[in-house]
Amino acid sequence: ERDYVRLHVGDRSYLLLQTIAGLEARLDPSQFIRIHRSTILRRDCIRGLRHDGLGVWSIELEDGDTLRIGRTYLAKVKAMAGR
Repeated sequence: ERDYVRLHVGDRSYLLLQTIAGLEARLDPSQFIRIHRSTILRRDCIRGLRHDGLGVWSIELEDGDTLRIGRTYLAKVKAMAGR
C-alpha cells in the first residue's frame, strides 16, 4: 500500500490511490491534523493528550482508543491542544 491510503469513515474503510502527504494537502487543516507519518485525524475526534512520563505522547480519542504521536508532529499537536 505504498501510494495508497486507507480511509476510515465510521465502520467502513476505503483504499485510495494517493499518498498520505497528498491527502493531507487536500484536507482542511482546521478540521484535520497529522499526528504520525501514517495517521491523520479529525480534530473533533480528539479527547485529549497523554504523556507517559518517559517522553512518549499519545492522543486519546473520543471512543477511548489511544494513538501514539510521532516526534515530528508533536509540536504541532501540542499547539493545537494549547499546551
